[in-house]
Amino acid sequence: MTIVLDRPVATARTPVDLHLHSTVSDGDDTPADLARACVEAGLAVAALTDHDSVAGVAEFRAVAEPAGLTVVAGTEITVEWGGQEAHCLAYFVDPADPVFAARIDGVRGAEVEWWRTWFGRAADLGVGISWADVTQRFGADRVAFLGDYLDLFLTAAAGDPRFGGYERGGRHSRLIAEWCRAGQPLHVPHPTRPPLGDVARWIREAGGVAVLAHPARLRDEPETALARLRDLGVGGVEAWTTWHDPADTRRVLAACASLGLVASQGSDCHGGRLKPWSPAPGLVPEAAPDPMSMVERLHAARD
Repeated sequence: MTIVLDRPVATARTPVDLHLHSTVSDGDDTPADLARACVEAGLAVAALTDHDSVAGVAEFRAVAEPAGLTVVAGTEITVEWGGQEAHCLAYFVDPADPVFAARIDGVRGAEVEWWRTWFGRAADLGVGISWADVTQRFGADRVAFLGDYLDLFLTAAAGDPRFGGYERGGRHSRLIAEWCRAGQPLHVPHPTRPPLGDVARWIREAGGVAVLAHPARLRDEPETALARLRDLGVGGVEAWTTWHDPADTRRVLAACASLGLVASQGSDCHGGRLKPWSPAPGLVPEAAPDPMSMVERLHAARD
């Protein structure tokens, strides 16, 4: 399990946001409401990139496109790269491609099964919660926000002295450290994620371009590691994002320039409740100087 860290609030406005999440995955707004927020923010181009799913793209488009907003069909796929979890953004994919949809459904299904096993462990400890309770709250085919799962668990465990004093509505750091690490009662090994190179191939076969998301979040992200991305079939790297400070952005931009990769931009907005430093679409700490050209370069990188 990972936890979300606070960041300075993003205040630079941009007309292009290629990293957005809805209630199809771990965002707070429905695809339709998120599309309305994009229109209200004055965006010209937006990509809905729910984790391991393209199920919300049609609803997002139905609201966005009549209002003049150009929609890039996308998703954010959980991958393995360099021995750790990473995220690969897919842009310009065909949401109706059955092979691509089945592949990412498998990734999401493994995450859903992981949570089912985790809550089974909780029930084995005597916490009064069932998988039916979880799916009633979040849906049977959705991977929601980590903290919301843990809040649901703590609510069910209210009155149990073993779980008294753990924070609800926060980062849950102590609960994770004391119960969810390897060797602890609520530890469940994470599922095997597909390699980044395989996922980049999936994306190309679906007509899209693969972009490594927020690389500064990764452990040991040297330029030598980024240099291998082209060999894996990745076409770009997210540079302007709410996960990067100015130094991170400069490093990624330099790497993209030397490697011939497209530098992309996205807020990774999930809603102000979940990421208060990224409260709305179209807000980043620093913005791409020519975002429309960036979109054109990403489109061209599909070849």
